[in-house]
Formats: sequence, C-alpha cells, structure tokens
Amino acid sequence: MARSLFLAVTTGEGEYISMNVQLTYRYVSSKGQNNPTYEYWPARPEGAVKMDFLDYTLPLSLYPLVWLMPSGKLFLQANMKSILYDMDAKKEIPLPDIPYAPRVYPASGGAVMLPLTPENNYEAEVIFCGGNGAPELQKSTDAGAGFNVTAVRADDTCVRIKPDSDKPTYVDDDKLPEGRSMGSMIYLPDGTIWMGNGVEYGTAGYGSEKYSIGVSYGQGPLYTPVVYDPKAPAGSRWNRDGFTPSTEERMYHSSAILLADGSVMVSGSNPNADVTTEQWPTKYSVEKWYPSWYNKARPVPSGFPEKLSYGGPAWNFTLTDKNADPSKIKVSIIRTGFSTHGINFGQRYLELETSYSMKKETGEIIIFASQMPPNPNLFTPGPAMIFVVVDGVPSEGEMIMIGSGEMGKQPTAEAAKLPQPEIIVPPAASSTSSTAPSKSDSSAQKTDASSEGSNEKATVNNNAVEKKDDSGAAALASPILAAVIAAMGAVAWM
Repeated sequence: MARSLFLAVTTGEGEYISMNVQLTYRYVSSKGQNNPTYEYWPARPEGAVKMDFLDYTLPLSLYPLVWLMPSGKLFLQANMKSILYDMDAKKEIPLPDIPYAPRVYPASGGAVMLPLTPENNYEAEVIFCGGNGAPELQKSTDAGAGFNVTAVRADDTCVRIKPDSDKPTYVDDDKLPEGRSMGSMIYLPDGTIWMGNGVEYGTAGYGSEKYSIGVSYGQGPLYTPVVYDPKAPAGSRWNRDGFTPSTEERMYHSSAILLADGSVMVSGSNPNADVTTEQWPTKYSVEKWYPSWYNKARPVPSGFPEKLSYGGPAWNFTLTDKNADPSKIKVSIIRTGFSTHGINFGQRYLELETSYSMKKETGEIIIFASQMPPNPNLFTPGPAMIFVVVDGVPSEGEMIMIGSGEMGKQPTAEAAKLPQPEIIVPPAASSTSSTAPSKSDSSAQKTDASSEGSNEKATVNNNAVEKKDDSGAAALASPILAAVIAAMGAVAWM
C-alpha cells in the first residue's frame, strides 16, 4: 500500500516496521486518507496489518511516537492515548492517557527514551517535553488547522513513563524553560540530552489562512537550546548556562543529529509548501553545536572492539590519566536514529557494565567492559557509535557493529562477571590494601582480573578512590559545517 509519510522502528531481529500513515500529505489525518496499518521489511507474507490505535487517535495519529521495549512489545503514543502493542498476538494493551498536551505531530513535542544504564537496571523510561495543548487541534481537519494556531503558546511540561513496568504511570518532571513545539531531543555522549530547534507558538505544518507571518503554523522561533540531565536532582535538570543562541531559526522540517566528535549537527527549516525567501525562509545552512567540554583533552582509549555481542566474554581497553576517577569512567553506545519531524526514530543510548584496575603511580587504567546485555530488544542489531567518557569528557566516537551483523534471531549468551574494581598503589604508599566499590556488583569477589583478548593481569592491592564531582554541560552555538552527515547516520527529510 502506498504511503506518503511513514516512520520506521526496528525489531530485535533487525526487521524494520513502517507504520501508518497518510495516502497524501495533509495537516492532520482524516478517515478518508488515513492508512492505519503497519508492515515489515523485509516483507512478511501477512502484508499490511491493521492497527485500531491509528484509527481511534485521529486526527492526531500522524508520526505516532514508537519505541521497542525490552519486553519485545511496542510502546506507542498518539493524540492523548498510549498503548503497549504485542506484535505476536496483535494485541493492544491500553496505558494511561498522556497528560497536559498532545506530543505527536503536529503538536510535535520532543520525546526520547532515557539512557539505559546499569544504575537503572536497563529499565526503559520515555520522556515527553513540550507539544501544544490547544483543544481546537482535536477539531482540525486535513484541510487545515481551522483556528489561529499561531496564537497558542506551546506546552512547557515534561512527563515520564515506564511502559514495561507493572503499573505504568505518567509522572511529572521539570518543566522546560519555555514552551516548545518541534523541539529535537538528542543524546550527548555523557548521558545528558540536548534539546534544540522549534518554536514557542503554534505547531508544525503550514496553511494558507495567513494567521501570522507567511504560511507557517509555528511562530516565535527558539534560538537557544537547553540540556537535560536525567541524573540531576529534581528542579535542576534543565540547564543552558553560557549557551550562545543561534542566528538561524529552525522551524518545520528542521533536524538535528549527534556527530562522532560529540557535537550536534543542526540543519534545515522550511515551514512552507515550497522553497521561499520570504519569512520564514527556506534554510540550507548547517550548524554545529559544541558542548563546553569540546576543546578539552579527550580520552584516547586503545582497544575498542569492532563488534559487540549480546552477552558473552568481557573485553577490555586501556588509557592513561593520573587525574581520572576510574569509578566514573563509562562506556556508552549510541545509535543516532533517523531524523524527521522533530524526532530521531530508533535513537538509543546504552551504558555498558564496567570495572577497572588502575596503577596509581603511572595513571594506567584497564577498563573491563561487558558485551551488550543479552536482550536484543534493549538495543537492536546494527551499526552504532561507542564512546568512553572520563570525568564527563568523551572520547571521539567510533562506529562498531551491534549483534551478528545480519538480520535474524541474534545469538545471546550469559553476561560474563566482571572483576572487582581496584587501585594499585606502590608498596611504600600503603601498608594495607582495600578493594574499591564496584559500580555494578558490590558483592564481587576479590580476584586477579584478566579478560579475554588481553595479556595483562590486574593485581589486587589497592586503596579507595578519591571522588571528584562531575562537571555540568554548557555550550556555545557555532559555524556552518557541511559534508559530515553521510558518515554519521541517516537524516530523513519529508
């Protein structure tokens, strides 16, 4: 069946699912040109599968927000509704309605799954921020908004939900500094989340009613991004201290994606039916946003793998830094996703289990790292970037393969137990030895630590590590750069 607009999410076997959407482009969907089905690629014999959810969430069911859960079910959000969807049984499981405002297109709130980490036991939690709560949106049609949508301030609330939990419930989080529609939420290697682009009034889309400047249904461009820290105390999770605003508005059809150097590439904006130089004009410019740590000395690890399996033997790499706190070193795996209409479908962040052995005198650190958790639904197979983050500063990212490198059922194995963390000090500096607490297993046994692929062994003779504070993220916007997108992932333009 033909689809003029669609989204894609991958399964734990590497299949793509395309879902919904319209037979022709319109502001919102209607019965006449809605396509409430999904299908797999490579194609399955069953063909397109009807999904009731995409019918009863009209007119706000375009670009339904979708994530694969660790359980293997899909979590979907559209209009004010949320469900889990069992693909095997083709069964919809109702969840609570999302509060405050629609987040799906054209309200277009920002949305992302929070980083999956050992600390949260890899439990999936999704955050939604912004959107537009204008009640008249429910009466909009495929002919247009039908009301002056540009006069309605965008929503500033954020809510979180754990769809796979026993009792999924939306809970309030810190509000945005201002309302935002069409905001993009992008992982940074340190586990914080960049949010930029968008407008303070209205929604995505355009129409000929001339409610305001040009035909855009969004007005009041937002030029300054903001960064969210999911580990910060409530009330202090959003920060833009020292951020420099862009000079380019990024409205409908804008996009953002993480690059391997840790910066965010930002491009696009065309809130019109065709190319125009009038306000708001079509934008061909490309920018990079730089975090505050961008020019700091980067960790230079040696020994990154080319591939990670789902479970299996641990691996290790080395780096040298006398000032590093090894207990704060983390290894993050990031998939940048496919960027369109304010969301990067398939975007995901996972932190590996790690341990360490550090020679205090030389600063040589061996980081022992697990493979991926033995559940392909947590992070589906395919290419991704790997970073090591030392005291909040990431290395350059490298592309690796997650899983077998082929579509189909992924091999899994039991996750290997990591050695206990240790600091090795010269004998003269300490008359006693102690083992540093593990980030992932406080009951780990004291042992000589070795790992497959390495001839080095870590001797247990250590003192506790002196803790340092993590530095916060700040930023500055900056100049135009092109020609990097092909190496970093797909950015889809609609």
